[in-house]
Amino acid sequence: MTTIDMAPASVLEWLHMQTTGTLNLERMRQLLTPTGTLVFAGRESVGAEQVHAQLSAMPSGLSEMEFTWVPTANSSVVLVRATGLEGAPLPSPGGPMSAMDFEFTLDDDGERIRRIEPHPHHTEPRDLAPALRAGSVASTFTLPDVDGHPVPLDADSRAVSVVVFTCNPCPWALGWHDRIQQVGRDYADRDVQILHINANDPLVSPKDSLSASQARVERGDFAGPYLVDDGQQVARAWGARHTPDVFVLDQSGTVVYHGAPDASVDEEDLNAAWLRAGIDAALEGRTPPLADTEPVGCTIKWNL
Repeated sequence: MTTIDMAPASVLEWLHMQTTGTLNLERMRQLLTPTGTLVFAGRESVGAEQVHAQLSAMPSGLSEMEFTWVPTANSSVVLVRATGLEGAPLPSPGGPMSAMDFEFTLDDDGERIRRIEPHPHHTEPRDLAPALRAGSVASTFTLPDVDGHPVPLDADSRAVSVVVFTCNPCPWALGWHDRIQQVGRDYADRDVQILHINANDPLVSPKDSLSASQARVERGDFAGPYLVDDGQQVARAWGARHTPDVFVLDQSGTVVYHGAPDASVDEEDLNAAWLRAGIDAALEGRTPPLADTEPVGCTIKWNL
């Protein structure tokens, strides 16, 4: 029988470091190959320094878990699954998960780690709809802003409407934030409005409290209303799963573009190119070159 205690020493030590938050750069250099790579949520970090920096910026310290070694067809790949005790949902700083799979690819000697890909399996509500895609007609809504004032989605009264599901602490939401706000400013005189929606449960993600959101608005962080989807009905109906998750609607309320703002949160000069292309296409009544891309970011923190 394969047990977690039989996993390679490098894998066991890595899990201990990551799950306890005791990240040590020098030890990472010894555990990883020189080009050891961490891939998570569409972001790739190569080398111990980059991997250490990425992990240090992410929530850490999973607790009260059980590890299971999952057999794979490839002997160089070690797959470890973390669950809560006795298979219960896994508590974590990033939100409740049914499980977290850690996929390790080892070097030819089976000793050092060549590649790590964590795969979180977040618990999603049963009524979460498939994500709206290009060509879908979006359901309308009215949500309160952070001061309690109702704000409707009135696509037919705007040339273009942009809906961005976002939040306060997610590194991807923050990494793309300024680019998205610049889009709002650049297109404001063309009757384009951006509505930002925070659907995270603040009991799961305390940094998404109403007071924290109000503070961001008071600082002038947003080039459009910041709305609160307290019951998560809009996120569920639209099939939003990530922060950020971007939808561009034409005047008929039809989705013209859905996905990420651009190809990489790490490259500011991309300038939210996919979002801009979607807006331009909606203004001109045509289909953008990329109508649907894969949203990249933290998962929405669903109500427990």
